[in-house]
Amino acid sequence: MRFSAVLVILLPVTQAFPQSRIDLTGKADAVIAEPFTKVSGVRELPGSRAIVTDQFERTVYLVDFAAGSRRQLGRQGDGPAEYRFPMAPLPAAANRTWILDATLRRVHVIEPDGTFGPSLSPPYGAVPGGLLAARGVDNAGRIYFEGNSFNQETGGFIDSVSIIRWNPVGNVTENLGKVWSGGRVRVDRGGMIASVARSVMPFPGVDAWVPLPEGGVAIVRQEPHQVLLLDHGKLLPGPVIPHSPIPVTAAERAAFRERHSSSRMTASGGGDSRRAPPVSDAEFPANMPAFISTSVVVAPNGFVWVGRSYRFTDRTWTYDLFDREGRHAGSAMVPSNSVVVGFGNGVVYIARTNPDDDLVYLERHRVR
Repeated sequence: MRFSAVLVILLPVTQAFPQSRIDLTGKADAVIAEPFTKVSGVRELPGSRAIVTDQFERTVYLVDFAAGSRRQLGRQGDGPAEYRFPMAPLPAAANRTWILDATLRRVHVIEPDGTFGPSLSPPYGAVPGGLLAARGVDNAGRIYFEGNSFNQETGGFIDSVSIIRWNPVGNVTENLGKVWSGGRVRVDRGGMIASVARSVMPFPGVDAWVPLPEGGVAIVRQEPHQVLLLDHGKLLPGPVIPHSPIPVTAAERAAFRERHSSSRMTASGGGDSRRAPPVSDAEFPANMPAFISTSVVVAPNGFVWVGRSYRFTDRTWTYDLFDREGRHAGSAMVPSNSVVVGFGNGVVYIARTNPDDDLVYLERHRVR
């Protein structure tokens, strides 16, 4: 199943970034001097501060861009102000921050000063496989979760995931529908047949979705490449987006292997130093997908940012910007070793990887 219709209401939004072409390749407005391993998200706070989570280190930080510094919030554990696998931070009312803990199955609440308040209990029983991740919030304070593709009732995997919208006020849960997740593929790893999620394959051609600030959901589809929005249960597909497929050559395969051989840990392994199993040529697609599914983010103005695929020799790459009707509204260019990880008041936050040591530096860029 590629998509099941859901009920949403899309309202007009105010454009925060009026430029049709945004250049984020120049000097950063501010940088955090201490490096990260993998920034999963940034939640801006007043006073040139932000909450940041590091997916590999499984740690939450409060960063200060005025001082260029950071300090750890909480610690690993199961008690108060402790976490196991904190995911990307989400904005909450009164400058609070919500962070889903995928292991402890709770939503941590962090006060503006960095202290932890009473946690929230998300609706893990809403779908058979439970919840996999929190994809964002809307202006009404509702959190949007992605369901797990593993069905505990059948003991098998499904090729689509549920979109769950939860309002902590009143504990109201809605199952909005399903989105195609790519399913699983069978691969030969040194004579052993393994079932692997398509999303973790090299250059995976999977769809992506993000909640919109005014309460809607935008789905970005690979084939045909387009942005689909929903209004009162009706699917509203935007125009088909033309793109020229990039062939996956021997050079691209070699670059992919080199890039991943130096990874110090896996996304699910956290703090260990295991390396990913070798990838055979047969596991690579003939062409790269139209866009990188993990790059899709939504700006405060409701524009959906979609990162195009690019060659390993490219020095920059491009995010396409789409409005609430799925129409191309502009583009943003970033260095090829960087990725957009958050937005703020007239700024974009970028995680830049140093190719010499794979350490990541958090940058703030002003949009002029």
